Amino acid sequence: MSLRRSLTWTYAAQIFSVVLTFASTIVVARLVSPRDFGIFAMANALTTIINVFLQFGLGKYIMREAEVSRDLLRSVFTINCLLTFVYVALILAGALTAGPLFGSPEVGKFLLVFALSPLIAMFEFIPSTLAARAMRFGLISAMAVLRAVVLAAVTILLALQRAEYMSFAWAQVAAWLATCLLFNLVVWRPDVWKPRLTGARDILRFGFDMVGIAGAAQLNNRGGEMILGSLQGLAPLGLYTRASSLPTSLTSTLFTAGSNVVFSRLSDDLRTRGTIHETYLRFMRMIIGLMWPSLVGIAILAQPLILTLYGAKWQPAANPLALLAIAAAAVIGIGMTTEVFVLREENRKQVKIEGVRAVLGLALFAAGSSISLTVAAAARLLEAVGALLFYFSPMKRLLQAPKGALRRLYVEAIILTAVACGPSLALMVAYDFSPQTPLLAICGAVLLGALLWAALLFSRGHPLGDEALRLLRSRRAAAAEAS
Repeated sequence: MSLRRSLTWTYAAQIFSVVLTFASTIVVARLVSPRDFGIFAMANALTTIINVFLQFGLGKYIMREAEVSRDLLRSVFTINCLLTFVYVALILAGALTAGPLFGSPEVGKFLLVFALSPLIAMFEFIPSTLAARAMRFGLISAMAVLRAVVLAAVTILLALQRAEYMSFAWAQVAAWLATCLLFNLVVWRPDVWKPRLTGARDILRFGFDMVGIAGAAQLNNRGGEMILGSLQGLAPLGLYTRASSLPTSLTSTLFTAGSNVVFSRLSDDLRTRGTIHETYLRFMRMIIGLMWPSLVGIAILAQPLILTLYGAKWQPAANPLALLAIAAAAVIGIGMTTEVFVLREENRKQVKIEGVRAVLGLALFAAGSSISLTVAAAARLLEAVGALLFYFSPMKRLLQAPKGALRRLYVEAIILTAVACGPSLALMVAYDFSPQTPLLAICGAVLLGALLWAALLFSRGHPLGDEALRLLRSRRAAAAEAS
């Protein structure tokens, strides 16, 4: 499958999944309390931290290798199973100690059910990774849609039955079970389920580097949430996670999914052409050109957004949302650093960078969490901007792009953002950033900004404009053939 078609399938599935998840979250937010979300967030933070230290980047290892033998797959599967068993054991240990450790026995109850998910997911790992390596993103997209549908449906149904925070736990189990079964029906590889440890040393060496990179990042993010929950309580943590969910959903929709596809292409570019900067820069121009205006727009409209989407009881999340949205924009600016460092085989250098970033970021966030949610979010923004500045020079060196290419990318995105968000900013200033700002006026300002943004795209010959024109021409051609 071509890069364009792969991205089309991936984005279509991601947009559907995120919209559905977002809609279900709005419904669930009216059925459960901020504390229930806080319980889920605390449990999720703990499991994410444990998982990232045990994933070992095994999927990236398979994607990177020029040849993938049956013995290699068996070894990777065996290592993944062993790591999963350790993961589950640690989750169960966390469940037993959750009461005294987090001051919440509910977290322990959640973890007992959630422990079923990784036991199911380990049988999906090989089929899903092989599908990605073969660029079968139509299949992967279909599974993403299925997971989102099952997750949303089960969460809402259980919330209606007053299952409260346990709605999230059982929904995760149901979603993993559905996609695991179907993945194995389509990509059936029982031959790799035989235990084998051939080449385990090389796999583990690569894995330890990936653990250092991802572990530091997740310790910074999820560890911060655990600190916040401990210092401020589960209800404030629930507010914080709702604030972070909007920028996170947008990031997942437009960046994370697309980067998985682009990584496959970058690997191929490096093997066949010896360069990666052309594909990387084109992808990042499109991503930043779209996401920076969107995220800054969310920051500007945070007050009325929270009130409209979640209701008055969630209003304290508005200021943190504004800060976290801008932080997410800064992080997107250094997108795909891990992929680039992996391709250039400089994993260990990034481990050091992420280690320093994690220590400083966690310290800043802990200090902010001791004061308030808003100060904690401001600390996250400060750390994100610092990371953007810190990664700028290493990425220039690794990409080997023409001089000034990265700088021009950021300048262009800033101009697009200013044009797109100008009308919304003027409106919110006029209404003193009130949550009661008229919805019709907001829609008008957003529409005007979008039109100005689109006009600038086409006038500059931006890749987003090129792709829009290509899509329009293909639809006209299809309509002409049909007639």
